[in-house]
Amino acid sequence: MAEFKMRGDDLLDRRGSKLGSIRSDAIVDSRGSRLGKIRGSDILDHRGSKVASVRGTDILDKSGRRITKMDDVRKQIDGAKGGTSLAALWIFFIR
Repeated sequence: MAEFKMRGDDLLDRRGSKLGSIRSDAIVDSRGSRLGKIRGSDILDHRGSKVASVRGTDILDKSGRRITKMDDVRKQIDGAKGGTSLAALWIFFIR
């Protein structure tokens, strides 16, 4: 059983509490504060600095080193679909 679950654009923990969500190209926490942004295959923090990027099935840090694979992220989140947006939620809330 996965620790986290997707319901629409929201990321929930195992109790069903909302951790964060995707709004357009922004990643926001449960209070609505913007934590990051998605620009193409890059994941940026709230200041616009690159945090990570997605290349194929790999999630890379800002230096280009592999953090994990998308398959591993999908195993941790039930109902997960998507690429860069899913990776961004994983980076900001699970990692």
